[in-house]
Amino acid sequence: MFERSYTASDIEERRRRADARLRATMDPAAVQLADRMDAIRKRNCSTPRDDLVKGYLDAMKRSLISRNGEKKAKILFIVGESNAGKSRLIENAIAGDPAFHSYDDEDGHAKQLLRTTTPSPCTQRNFAIRFVKDLGFPVKDDIRKTRAWPLLEDQIRFHRVRWAIVDEAQRMMKVDNPSDLQEVSDNLISLVDAVDWPIRLVVLGVPPLAELRRRDKQMEERSEIIELSPVPAAKTSRVEIWLTEIIVDHAGLAMRRADFTRGNIVLVAEKLIHGCAGNAGSIIEHIRSAVEVTIRADRTEVVIADFAQAYYNRTRCLPHDNIFEVSTWKAVPGGAAKIKEPIETKPELGDQPEQQVDDNAGFKKPKTGDRPR
Repeated sequence: MFERSYTASDIEERRRRADARLRATMDPAAVQLADRMDAIRKRNCSTPRDDLVKGYLDAMKRSLISRNGEKKAKILFIVGESNAGKSRLIENAIAGDPAFHSYDDEDGHAKQLLRTTTPSPCTQRNFAIRFVKDLGFPVKDDIRKTRAWPLLEDQIRFHRVRWAIVDEAQRMMKVDNPSDLQEVSDNLISLVDAVDWPIRLVVLGVPPLAELRRRDKQMEERSEIIELSPVPAAKTSRVEIWLTEIIVDHAGLAMRRADFTRGNIVLVAEKLIHGCAGNAGSIIEHIRSAVEVTIRADRTEVVIADFAQAYYNRTRCLPHDNIFEVSTWKAVPGGAAKIKEPIETKPELGDQPEQQVDDNAGFKKPKTGDRPR
């Protein structure tokens, strides 16, 4: 039976047409809400680490154009728990930077940047296949290992890739055979050390990824690492900035003055840190969820009740456990609103990923001051 191979652009176009058909079946108000929230979620929230990442990337650029560049400026590890803000950090850093943009010249189309996700299991062959497919080259899944990696190196040169950003890189640590892990590690080093066409790598993952760097002296010598820790309870100033950025700058809404006095905005920040266990991505998403509650209610001012409703949507808590409703919120266990990722399972075991709760299931349009359900 004939099997067609689809390039990345083919799949993107098919997805665009499928989405267009789905949008045509939806209520226009629902489409408008989805588009507005999508635009809000695309906006970046500032962080003190932005300049740190840009500094590392600048060093990596210098090492690319120099035959004797800084050895440690070849690989950047960004490590933190799920939703700690790893992807947001790198997106902030490369946004608007032409060093990461595709371009056309007399030699054709150059991609410069490839952003991909680590396969599972992450063997040398599987990594190469994923990389090559994401570059748009149709490769068979049963290609031999001895052919897969040379094909990857060839495609990197052909497309003139200079940078690779690899998400979910902790999957590299899940291989059963230590020699397979070492093989992947050695091959990543070969990409950044290549004499004729070196590239620079940014690898993102949860804390087990840091072991990939620690276990291999050669990897450690060629890399730097940024480890993202949770927002501490006392660091309300950063969350206060995110509140204003998202509500006012990104969403174009107002913050009800009576609800967001100086003392109240600090209290909201403290509750967000507590409810999200300091997880930056969860805090930011909770603020956006409160914004969505406001927009659904057809209001232009965000109120404290919107945060209570967003907290209920996320946790399905009882009223006496809603940290935005009770004065004894510090006694409520923290972390209930932290976004949980689906559990990764091995397909052969037949396990099913953790079911995710629809934040807006059963949503009732609240009036100003209404208590959440």
